[in-house]
Amino acid sequence: MPTYDYKCKSCENVQEEIHSLKDSPEIKCNKCGSVCEKTFSPSGNFVLKGSDFPSYNARMKQEMTAKNAKMKVRTDERLRAGEGRTSAR
Repeated sequence: MPTYDYKCKSCENVQEEIHSLKDSPEIKCNKCGSVCEKTFSPSGNFVLKGSDFPSYNARMKQEMTAKNAKMKVRTDERLRAGEGRTSAR
């Protein structure tokens, strides 16, 4: 279930509440007992996953760049040590 932030109209206390999207409950303040109103808060618990979303593509690109850099370093080290082979065909 989604988490919502509610702000008290009297004391401006902010509290989190969990309820269904379909519900619109009347939330009372935990501190003073007044009615609270729902506020917009961009929370970090909503993530779009899959290859169609930019965050996924950016992460994959970073991971591949890091792997390629590691492979290049290892290859260069082997070539310097004389372990690398080059074949001319």
